[in-house]
Amino acid sequence: MVGSTGVGKTELAHALAERHGAAVLSMDSMQVYRGLDLGTAKPSLEERARFSYGGLDLVDWRQSFSVAQYREHARVFLQSCASRGRPLIVVGGTGLYYRSMVNGLCEAPSGNGALRAELETLSVPELAGRLKKIDPEAAARIDMRNPRRLIRAIEVKETTGVSLLDWQRRTTKPLVRRHRTLWVERTAEALRRRIAERVRRMLVGGWIEEVAERLHESEPEILFRCPAIGYAAIARFLVQGGSRAMLEEAIVRDTYRYARKQLTWFRKEPRITCHLVLEEHGPLPWLR
Repeated sequence: MVGSTGVGKTELAHALAERHGAAVLSMDSMQVYRGLDLGTAKPSLEERARFSYGGLDLVDWRQSFSVAQYREHARVFLQSCASRGRPLIVVGGTGLYYRSMVNGLCEAPSGNGALRAELETLSVPELAGRLKKIDPEAAARIDMRNPRRLIRAIEVKETTGVSLLDWQRRTTKPLVRRHRTLWVERTAEALRRRIAERVRRMLVGGWIEEVAERLHESEPEILFRCPAIGYAAIARFLVQGGSRAMLEEAIVRDTYRYARKQLTWFRKEPRITCHLVLEEHGPLPWLR
């Protein structure tokens, strides 16, 4: 089950998992990080236990995590569910994770340590400008606000002379062959309202306090580079001050922009077999 952030796919996945006794595998590239909980909308501890969740808290938030690592975790989790005869629902909005499971994984070489260290000192605009110069096609396809994606694309191109997109076309075998992919969507107006409401709940519910805890664990610059939406903005708010209303507005804006990019990505996926536009109000489909 795929869709943009804030669309309600996790709620739907939980309802279906409850009905069919299924386990749930998160397909979210930010929920893999321990310590980034409220801002990534992780399931509650009770939900994790009830649905035997996979894909959560796989690495410390200060560490890097690759698509290959996620795919290996997903492979083991899939085998575990199959051995127990338990149905599985995979839910999330990370297009690369989805593509690695249903199409295969790019076999681009591992990172260049020295080059990566250099790139990690650059700002997101500097990284974006560098990638546009050396690989404009990749720059047009990846999330240009995500420093880890930018760094990966740059190091692959500068190390091998081959675009990351070309490496991605030389993929391994699919991880799953028999599956049905449901794309969940809402109208643009409804999605924008849901995102605004969710950001407001997160901030009231302790998101700022969570970021403050992360600031005690590391230098502010590390959080300033955090790719999970909102964490860098809140860290700067805590360190530099500013308007709470403007902070909330900026996070809503960035979240909605990311949601639109996710929609663009999934519109291009040929393996999506079902498309569901949820109503703004009323019971979930199939549960009436």
